Amino acid sequence: MDFRPTTIESNERRWADPFAMLLILLSLLFFPITWPLYQVRRYYGLRVRGFWVTRKGLDAIEYQELQNGKVERLTIAGEMMVIGPHVVYLPTEQEWQQTMPQWGRGRRAEIIENVKRALGTKNYEYDLS
Repeated sequence: MDFRPTTIESNERRWADPFAMLLILLSLLFFPITWPLYQVRRYYGLRVRGFWVTRKGLDAIEYQELQNGKVERLTIAGEMMVIGPHVVYLPTEQEWQQTMPQWGRGRRAEIIENVKRALGTKNYEYDLS
């Protein structure tokens, strides 16, 4: 009697490994193209409009602004909803003055307007509490 271990090969999902390799290969090929394109788009957005708004992580919104040749950033809390639009929690005037960087204090209405203009209202809801 032979007690050596045997390997049982299944014919199911023979495409899974090649498909995974194809996805990895495509991501490695397209990342060097898409990342510089995003940076060029961000650069011109900052130069032309003077600001750039993007998602930061899963929930937060990052507002970037060009100030004296330097990119200044501030983060606004948000929440990604399962159903319906994402919610952006805008701080009250008092909270804004206490929590935002010095360059953004006193400019709440302007920055909120820029964020709304960049993100729109179709996929985002703004909570002004």
